[in-house]
Amino acid sequence: VVLGSGRSRREAEQKAATVREQAQKLAETVRREGNERADSLVARASNPLAKAAARAAADRLRKEANDKADGIVREADKRANDMIEEAKKKAAAIGTNRT
Repeated sequence: VVLGSGRSRREAEQKAATVREQAQKLAETVRREGNERADSLVARASNPLAKAAARAAADRLRKEANDKADGIVREADKRANDMIEEAKKKAAAIGTNRT
């Protein structure tokens, strides 16, 4: 897709919004699944000592899931911003070539 005109810039912005939306949904899924695994780990622990160890492991699982989800959102945001910046550059180049 050539992203040069104003229309193409709008298309790039729409695609960027879609990228961000999909990343947010994936991040929510990663967080939810991480929390479910953590909760399950604690629930399966039978005695107080096992529960304490399971809680510590569950906290690590939650942190890993949140970190991964945050990374997904950050990467998607970077990709989306890059798409928009590329469209702006191409639009500027086309505007320069028309004069």
